[in-house]
This record gives sequence, C-alpha cells and structure tokens, in this order.
Amino acid sequence: MIARDLAALAVALATVVLPGSALLLALGVRRPVWLVGLSPAASVGVATLTAVLCAPLGLAYGPLPLGVVTAALLAAAVPRLRRARDSPVHRTPAPSQAGRMAGLFLVLGAIAVSVRTWWSGLSTLSTVGQEHDMITHYMVTAYIQRTGRGAPWELMPTDVLTDSGVAFYPAGLHLLMAPVSTLLGDTVIGMNAVTVVVLGFGWATSIAVLAHVAARRARLTPSSAMLAAGVAAVVAVGLYRPVFSLIHEGGILPNATTLVLTPGVLAALLTLRRSWTAAVGAGIGAMGALAVHPSALASVGVSLLGWWVGDALTKGGPRRIVAALPRLAAAGGVAVVAGLPVLAQVFGVAGGAPNAGADVGPALFGPALGNALALVYSGYLPGNQGNAQVAAAVLTLLGVIAVLATRRALGALTAWTAWLLVEVAFLTSPARGAESLITGFFYHAHLRVWSHLSLFAPVLAGLGVVLAASGVVLWSARAVPALRPWARWTAVGLAAVAGTAYLAWPAIGYSHTETRYLASRYAQPDFVRVDADDEQAIDWLAVRVRPGERVLNSANDGSTFLYVREGVAIVNTSSLGNAKSPHTYRLLRDFNRFPDNPEVRKALHDLNIRWVYVDTRAPQIGAGSSPENWVGGSVFSTAAGLHDLDGLPGLRLGFRAGSVSVYGLDLGST
Repeated sequence: MIARDLAALAVALATVVLPGSALLLALGVRRPVWLVGLSPAASVGVATLTAVLCAPLGLAYGPLPLGVVTAALLAAAVPRLRRARDSPVHRTPAPSQAGRMAGLFLVLGAIAVSVRTWWSGLSTLSTVGQEHDMITHYMVTAYIQRTGRGAPWELMPTDVLTDSGVAFYPAGLHLLMAPVSTLLGDTVIGMNAVTVVVLGFGWATSIAVLAHVAARRARLTPSSAMLAAGVAAVVAVGLYRPVFSLIHEGGILPNATTLVLTPGVLAALLTLRRSWTAAVGAGIGAMGALAVHPSALASVGVSLLGWWVGDALTKGGPRRIVAALPRLAAAGGVAVVAGLPVLAQVFGVAGGAPNAGADVGPALFGPALGNALALVYSGYLPGNQGNAQVAAAVLTLLGVIAVLATRRALGALTAWTAWLLVEVAFLTSPARGAESLITGFFYHAHLRVWSHLSLFAPVLAGLGVVLAASGVVLWSARAVPALRPWARWTAVGLAAVAGTAYLAWPAIGYSHTETRYLASRYAQPDFVRVDADDEQAIDWLAVRVRPGERVLNSANDGSTFLYVREGVAIVNTSSLGNAKSPHTYRLLRDFNRFPDNPEVRKALHDLNIRWVYVDTRAPQIGAGSSPENWVGGSVFSTAAGLHDLDGLPGLRLGFRAGSVSVYGLDLGST
C-alpha cells in the first residue's frame, strides 16, 4: 500500500512539474524562482493547450499527447541546458552557503510536515473524498480519462452518453489529474496524488518563492532571502486557509489550487525584466492558473496591483515598475490569446462571474478585523471554530512592524493590506460595497475571499524573522564590537533557530489540527456519500446495464461512481441537476409519478432509462440554488421523486444493501 502510494506521488509529481519546467527551459528560463514557482501553473497551461490542439485533430487527450509535447519541449531545451552547463560557477562565502542550506532545510521540513498532514488525513490515496464538490471533480476527471475529450468547450457534458449539453466547468487541474489517473489505473488514486503534490508540496514551495522575491526586494542577501523563504514555508503549511479551509468546507479544489498557484505566478510577474521569451512563459503560466479557476484573474491582478503600491513607495520602485510594463503587457497578451478557449467558455457558456448573494451576514468592524489578523479557524470541527492561530499571527505582525521600521519590501505589506481591506469591507457590508467588484469573482463566498490573507501572511512572517534577527545582531555588534566579525554567522544562526523552533512546535501542532479537518472529509468522514453499500450496488449493476441504457440517479449519493468506476451512463452528474438539461432535475422531482404522468413516461422512454439507483440516506446539502426551485426548500438529501418506489408497477427491486437500492424499470409492463 505504501509503495503504491509513493509510486503514485512520483507519477503525479512528474506530471505536475515536468511539462511546465520543460516549457520554461525551452524558453531559456533558468532562474530557480521561476522553475520552482511557475512550473505547476505552466504545466496546466501546457496541458490546456495540448487538449485544445487534440480536439480539432480528433486525437484523444491523455498521457501520450501530453508526454509527446513535454518531450518535444525538453528536446528544445537541451541546447540551452548545454550552454548553461558551460557557464562559470561562482563560489559563495561560507555564511551564505550556511544560510541557503538552512533555508532549504526549512522548506524541505515544511514539505515533510505537509505530506504528513495529508497522509494522515487521507490514510491512503485510495480514500474517497466525501465532500459535496468532489462529485464534480471525480466526474470531470473520469470523463477526460474515459473519452479523451479535454478541450474547454467539451467539459462538462450533462449527458455522458452523447457528450451533449456541455455546462462549462474549469478543468485545468483535471487535465493533469486525468493522465495521472490513466497511468495509475484508478481515478481516486490519481486525483488524490495530484492533490497532495499541488496542495502539499506546491503550497510550501509557492510561498517560499514569493517570500524569496520579497526578501530580495528588501535588499537582503541571497542567503538571508533563502532563510526568509524557509520560514515562510513552515508558517504557510500550518495555516488553515486556503488549503484546508476550502477542502473541508466545500471540497473547493480548483479555487484552492488557484490560490496555491498565485504566489508562484505573482513571483514570476514581479521578476519579469529583460527577456521577451520569459514573458511567453509567464503568460502561459498565468493562463494555466486561469484555466484552473477563472478567479485567478482577481487573485493575481489585485495582488499585483497591491504589491505595486508598496513598490512605488520605495527607492527605484517606480522605475522598476515602468521598465517591466512592456513585458508584462506581452505576458498578458500571451495569457489572453492562449486562454481564449477558456475565456470564451467563461463568458459564453458560463456567463461570467455569477451574480450570487453573500454567504455571510454583516459583522461589526472590530470582530471582522480581529478575525482577519488572528487567522482564526472556521469550519465544522467541534471545539476549534474561532480559535486563533496565535503563533502565525504574531510572526505576521512582527513582519508588518519590521517592514514598516525598515521601509523594505513594502510591496508584500501593501499586497497583504489590500486583501485585508477587501476582507474587512466584505464582512462589514457583504456584497454591497465597492469591494463587491472583487468578491464577485469568488461568488461573494467569505471563505474564498478570506483565504487571500494567507498568501501574504507567511511572506511577512519570513521577512519579520530574518529582519528582526539581523536587527538584533546589528544592535549587539554595535554594543559589543568583538561580535562584528561573527555578525553574519550569528544572524543566519538566529533566524535558522527561530525557523526550526517554529517548525518543531507551532507548525507540528497546527498540522495535527489540519489532519483532523482533512480526516473529517476523507479517512474518518463526518458524513458518507460513497460507501461499501454503493460499491456493492455498482458491482451488481455495472454488468447488467446494456449499451445505450441510462441509469436514473441522484448525484448527491454514491451513484456517480457508476460512471467514475465503470463508465455507466447516469442521468445526473451534479447534485441538484442542471438547468441546461431540465429532465435531470424534473425526473428527480417527479419520477415516482411515472405510472400516471405521461410527461415523465415520455422522458424515461426518450432517455432509455432502464435502471434506477436510490440511496435513502444521502448527505444533506444546501439547495437554495436548485433550478426552478424544484427541491422546494433550502436543504436536500434524497430527491422527492425517489421516495416510496417499492410496489410501483413496472418497477422491480433488483438489489439492496443497507440504504442503497437498485430497481429495474420496464415501461412496457405498465
């Protein structure tokens, strides 16, 4: 089991990193900040372009075409790599080497803590995620995997038998999950492996990269910048938001991924200088983040503008911004052109940002600001909601003070402040103020908006520790001149000790809590959507469904795994049905009236529905947005039309295990 999971993680890591790294190397990018921070987003960009190219050529998207494109990019990169190998190597002083090694140790330690958290919360990579939105993630991944259809205009059909009724879903991440799932032979394992790589490994490295950029903007040495990156990484992996909050409170995988990718994309845009080919790579990376979730436009855009405010207040900042604008414009142009297939679906089929109402009521200014600064927990873990992440908050405020005192790295501070203002304004007047232009990209959902503070809090924490250590050593050296020759060593050691202490205590402590949040949706779920009864029912039914037949189901239960596991055509792929295909929810509402309702009988006949799958103990979800308000209430579990089926004419019970039943339907016998 452990060997299988490690092999799965290796495959996932290669798929997440190699396509993007190959693209950047082929474009002549050699900076570690770019290769580490931008590669995952660029990989999504490469995968998206590959799927778009495959569609008109009639080729099935999957590991083969993605592998061919990656190999071609690597081949194009070889001459550049050979020239890089022949470049002179510059030796660095011993203190710098020590600082870099300490920073690298902290980053690796952060990754180890993150992997431990995920491994403990999942138990194994074969564990099914039970949260609501995971229904869609499994369906989209399995659909790409089974059909080879991965272009934006092909995802996601409401009818998996005819590939029709496409209701667009941002599937950039799923374009990486599907090839991994194909190679591993299991959709769940493939999805979980990519999730751990992106939200575990990727979160630590993405934050580390942005912290390194901020530290260099603060005129810190490469050694000190690496230390700041390491401290930022160990702070980041313990934070509840964005990763664990979005997974625990809704299974919101694409938005969580986009937030994880944002620091790496932002770091690339902030360091884009002289190379036009690098601008192409930055554009493809930005497009990749957009393909994962369209909210990347606001996450990256607001963060970049907020950072520029601080840069403009520092010496040489305005000149640096102006010098970068032409290549940033080029990167933006590349992102728009390459992302046109995605954007066309976002503003065409999907209709742009939805006009949803805020999911929270107004709060007082004081509590709103306090919750934001204290990085408090939310979610549904008894006894933990409202608890502050004190250690992380203290280091963040230390960073705020250090940046203000030194007037260095003001960009990181103003970016954090921008999102702090958005968060507090949103809480005090939800979806009503000027900030609603931004929060609308996030469906006015509080947990999505709140998560942006965690993109910059670890960066400030890393700066705070390193700047404070340097300040203490500088003050001590002035008081005791004998310490001056050892000042650099002492500063490195002090910051490294502080980072290691945080890793060994608060970070580990937070990881135990985050493990409980994850386990409540994976290894030890609070509610069950897919269980052993579903597995038995799927095994029984899969061998009995004939080609062309559909199974009437409610996607709020485990029935979607009929398609995920076996490729069986189901009627409903989303929990409340789909407005593009009214029969999906109208049958859920009225199916048990089929003996006397000619409209229902006609729909059943036209769709060739021969089987009905029912779970009478499906999880309860919110239903305020059901099409035509067919649920008739604010919550939903088992559809009204699937109640009281025993004894209906033409309906024969074929299988029952626990709360799961499968019926055969014969309209000719009624």
